[in-house]
Amino acid sequence: QLLRSFARELGVTPYAYLLQRRVRAARQLLATGRTPAEAAAETGFADQSHMTRAFARQLGITPARYRAAVA
Repeated sequence: QLLRSFARELGVTPYAYLLQRRVRAARQLLATGRTPAEAAAETGFADQSHMTRAFARQLGITPARYRAAVA
């Protein structure tokens, strides 16, 4: 019931929402000069590759390329 209510209100599942929040936080860390590995660890991803997959899926660019673009 909780999962259905959450998805109905926000349009995504709780896990998808969590990933969106983590990717948003990682984006901010990368923009401040943190490495992808540091950003992954600080935002709660299991490892850098987990963050890279979620980041690329949501934004269409890898964390390293994003960091280079904003630097």
